[in-house]
Amino acid sequence: MANNNARKEVAGFLINNKKPLVKEWSNRIFEVPGHKRLKTMIPKKIHAEGMKEYIDAFIKDIKKPSSHYCNIILKRLVLNDYLSANTAEDTIHGQIILRDTITSRIIKVYSSQPKKLNQMISIILGAIERSTQCLLNIYKTREFSRLKTVMKYGKKLIAVHDLDKLCKLILEAAIKESDSDRASIMLLEKDGYLHMRYSIGIPRRVAEATKLKLGKGIAGRVAKTATPLILNAGQKIPPRIKKNLRGLGLTSAVVVPLIADSKVLGVLNLGKYRNKPFFDEEDVELLVILAYEAGAAISNCYLFEEVHDLYVGSIVSLAAAIDARDHYTHGHSKEVAKLAVKTAQKLKLDGDAVEKIHFASMLHDIGKIGIPDNVLLKKGKLTRPEWAIIKKHPIYGAKILKHIPRLKPIIPIIYHEHERYDGTGYVDGIKGEDIPIESRIIAVADAYEAMTSRRPYRKPMPKRKAIEEIKKNSGTQFDPRVVRIFLKVLGEK
Repeated sequence: MANNNARKEVAGFLINNKKPLVKEWSNRIFEVPGHKRLKTMIPKKIHAEGMKEYIDAFIKDIKKPSSHYCNIILKRLVLNDYLSANTAEDTIHGQIILRDTITSRIIKVYSSQPKKLNQMISIILGAIERSTQCLLNIYKTREFSRLKTVMKYGKKLIAVHDLDKLCKLILEAAIKESDSDRASIMLLEKDGYLHMRYSIGIPRRVAEATKLKLGKGIAGRVAKTATPLILNAGQKIPPRIKKNLRGLGLTSAVVVPLIADSKVLGVLNLGKYRNKPFFDEEDVELLVILAYEAGAAISNCYLFEEVHDLYVGSIVSLAAAIDARDHYTHGHSKEVAKLAVKTAQKLKLDGDAVEKIHFASMLHDIGKIGIPDNVLLKKGKLTRPEWAIIKKHPIYGAKILKHIPRLKPIIPIIYHEHERYDGTGYVDGIKGEDIPIESRIIAVADAYEAMTSRRPYRKPMPKRKAIEEIKKNSGTQFDPRVVRIFLKVLGEK
């Protein structure tokens, strides 16, 4: 049932974004050299019409994979020249570009929901894989045999959002498929230099010190021209390059650009030692496809980081707004976040939960923005009506955050942070395991940090006494298991 719901959501997303998807796919695909040649044979407008019909079929296949509707449409479109390609390389590029176009849009919308994001991407990858297999059957050329092998890496690479892990997977795939002995990935950084991001078979100190200006050296030249280069012993190559090959103990090398959306992101360097066949044009064709897969994955990784940074930035800004209301609580949320995150990690919660705890901790008091100053900043004891006003801040917090889509997953955590384990808390009076585990963790961290901090109406409580209070309220106000782990965290400070 969950998978069916996910398919419906993916299909709905594609339907709502069909027009911009076709436009972006059409624009990007004609940047591939083979498709540029096709402009004289199949006008871009006709090709785009075929793409639109293909996307409609693609959506139907996502809703019901057993229909094979996409295969029927693909055959008709290709055979009637609405979709075509000169080579296997161009055909595979078209599928990679489609996959990259769709996944990059999904990442922008669902980056704050990693489980749903991975599920949706998995559905897209499955549909692309079925379409690619159909195209392999249509063309049935010898050159597809190795390209099909490379395509399997796309599913693995596109799902990785950690750049170092991604680079490692790319190099492992490149070495395996090309029978290379050493390899490296150099990425173009903001300073205009290619920096070695990951390497295999190269000493770490050498890799860390290696950087090249765009256009300089072999890798720099390949990055600037976006053209692969083969270097084999015995070729007519400049003496300096020949010396470098001998110095590295290599008899054959190849450098391939990493490209995404017509932009060079870096280069893939591969080399072979003696007693191995030289790299040839067939190897380059294989590596160009792998490099394109890698470039698309790296681009998505950058996009994921960019969206995540914007997400974190919005949280920091909101947390600063809370601090601006009351200088006595300045830094309170930051300290609560540190304690809550360490406790969550010791409880062995997954990465998604730990991240939600971090963000929810930073914003657990966001609703206090809606509390009047005469109540929030009152130096004396609060009256019963004033306490009633204070108790509304989780409700205000939920109302504020519901307008920020990426923060919706943390709303329940903030809303239930003041529930008590015995059910006598607020807002809803739920108890025990019904309270989100993230809320139970933040509740302990928040209480301890509040007790040990200065307030307008009292001095900070000694840490020893605060710990006694936490222990005293274990099982009533706080989850005993969370308290036990929290005290271990304090003991390690």
